[in-house]
Amino acid sequence: MFLDTATKTALHRAELVSKSALSRLLNEYPWDTAQGWAILQRAQWDALLVAARRKHRPLLRLSVDLTSIEKKGSTLPFVRVYNEVHGIHLVVLFAEYGAVKFPVGYRVYRGKGTATPVTLARELLRTVPDAIRRRFRIRVLADSGFESAVFLDEVRQLGFEFVVGVRSTRRTMHPGEVTVADCPHGGYIELKNWPHDPLVLGRVDRGDRVFHAVSSELMEGDEVVAEGAKRWSEESFFKEGKHQFGLAQFALRTAVGLDRWVLLVFLAWTLAILHRETGMTLEACAALALMTVMPDVHLNRLLLTFSRNSEFLRQHGYSLRYARCNS
Repeated sequence: MFLDTATKTALHRAELVSKSALSRLLNEYPWDTAQGWAILQRAQWDALLVAARRKHRPLLRLSVDLTSIEKKGSTLPFVRVYNEVHGIHLVVLFAEYGAVKFPVGYRVYRGKGTATPVTLARELLRTVPDAIRRRFRIRVLADSGFESAVFLDEVRQLGFEFVVGVRSTRRTMHPGEVTVADCPHGGYIELKNWPHDPLVLGRVDRGDRVFHAVSSELMEGDEVVAEGAKRWSEESFFKEGKHQFGLAQFALRTAVGLDRWVLLVFLAWTLAILHRETGMTLEACAALALMTVMPDVHLNRLLLTFSRNSEFLRQHGYSLRYARCNS
């Protein structure tokens, strides 16, 4: 169901099992969701390690961002209003090395008085395995929603690099007590409440708005801007995850149902990416993944299509028979 990207992901659209059976599977049945997450994440990190074999200290990019899934009503779990959006708000950690890129973890923002998106992002960064930290240089990418000193401190303590967006009103101590907007593109700055290291500033004009980002590494200003743009891979996942893999179609009324739904979206995306070849669309990758990983499911769907159209075929002079070859 999640790999069928051409069809809207919804329980009632499943072809081989009833809507109520799927609802019970996701909401009630006691299968080990935590073990499912552990298996998926281990496979994802292993895929990154395989992709980087024989490379000397390769660069792994980890993006963190918040996406909101707009929902009406209040019967779904964790529905809150944040940034004027009424819905479910997920902080997602996204890993990318070359063509291998997938979401490797998430947290739910539960509203005022609970852990903030910045705190949730810090938790996610701490889940990166030691084997990945030893193998890769890790660079964290984030927008200005994660510019706080505690977030930059967390990244620094973990030994990661970062390119993070900052507000134009963010104050500096160098080159004087001014705002980021007053500093030159490619110049060195020292944030007022984060005096640990000098940072390189990049700025880019987009119509009537100017965006700023800072890098912990020695770069040219244009390099800072280009590196900051790499986090759009995660934005692409948000778009495709919602519209093709069913992330926005979540409609289960339990917290465990939400967790399992997100697990299946992440799994479907990961399978599609691991079957991607040059020139293939994401839809074609998902179809190939379905046929490769679950051939019985694909076969049963084909046979069901024949069965449903048997009368139509008979009216036009066709009679289909099929048998399984044992050789």
